[in-house]
Amino acid sequence: MAVKFNDLGGYPEDIKDVFSRIQKKNPNVIEIGCGNGRDAEEIFKYTKNYLGIDISQSFIEIAKNRNPGSMFKVADVENYEFEDNIDIIFAFASFVHISKESLSNILGSIYSKLNCNGIVLATIKYNNYYKEFTKEDEFGMRTYYLYSQDDIKNIAENFKILKNDIYDLRGQKWIKLILQKA
Repeated sequence: MAVKFNDLGGYPEDIKDVFSRIQKKNPNVIEIGCGNGRDAEEIFKYTKNYLGIDISQSFIEIAKNRNPGSMFKVADVENYEFEDNIDIIFAFASFVHISKESLSNILGSIYSKLNCNGIVLATIKYNNYYKEFTKEDEFGMRTYYLYSQDDIKNIAENFKILKNDIYDLRGQKWIKLILQKA
């Protein structure tokens, strides 16, 4: 399963884009749903202040082995206590596992802890909101939700929306979302 995520490719251009929007050396970054640490390798090119969280103990072990000396933690984002002074949040395909009500609560928590002009970059499966399916594998039980652009506007109402674009990835439509705390 961890190899599958490598095969999907990372987000180097999106990561570069977000860091170009933050004019700060070594900004504080949290990656929600860091998985096997694939995108952490790219993020480390821009900051030393990184924390990757994932609900899967197996993924966190892989991420730590892949990125020695880096900070990774097993955590459920729905119950996670974000610390103050966050500059950037990355959530690559991790919010697809969060219901609309929970996502609204999570974004509220993030908003309260982000620094002024802090950025959230998220990729989310696109369609009208619905629970797509639930599956269990070696990394645990996961439910998948799809969101429309209007869903995102309503949920992220406190944020300035810098990007809310639809793109195609292997035949599936996704939303690329960049939010900023004003």
